[in-house]
Amino acid sequence: MDKLGDVEKLVKTIIEGAQQEAEKVISKAREKADELVRKAVAEARRKAEAEAEAIVKTAKDEALRRRRSDVAKARMDSMRMVLDVKEKLIESVAEEAKKKMLEMAGSEEYKASLKAMIEEAIRVLGGGVIELVLNERDMKLGIDLHSIAKKLSNELGRKVELKLSSEPGRFLGGVVARSLEAGIEVDYTVEGILERKWKELRVKVAKQLFGE
Repeated sequence: MDKLGDVEKLVKTIIEGAQQEAEKVISKAREKADELVRKAVAEARRKAEAEAEAIVKTAKDEALRRRRSDVAKARMDSMRMVLDVKEKLIESVAEEAKKKMLEMAGSEEYKASLKAMIEEAIRVLGGGVIELVLNERDMKLGIDLHSIAKKLSNELGRKVELKLSSEPGRFLGGVVARSLEAGIEVDYTVEGILERKWKELRVKVAKQLFGE
């Protein structure tokens, strides 16, 4: 019995030792596992924070880009609106000029201007046989074409013969003159003069309206 008791004690001791060793191994394993978990959590947090920071930076960059784009668009839109308003004002001046021209029609001042236009057209064509096209209203003004022809004949040293077209022109005022010999014509209508002079005139109008 004593020997059996000694064996039981030895087995018990071995078991207890094994249990203690197992607990140590398990404890170390848990510590290592906990450490691995902590490292994994820390790494995951670091990556998450880095990704979040990248997302935030991207969002900020995108927001800044959009803000700059919106500001640039707003500036462009405002500039376009200002230019449109200026253009409309300038165009209104041109329309007002045409309106004033119509109001002047039939006056002695307009009649003198029309006569000067006819004379200038004859000079440009160099005389000869010239057909004049006037609008229906101006055909009734009674412009003395004979005296104009005589004056320009003396001035140019070449006979000037003027013929009034039976077909009235469809323009506000002025004259279209055709050389029946050379087959060329010049446009001294109100619209033609405004069109040729408009670039220069619009600069002057802009300076007067906007100080530009």
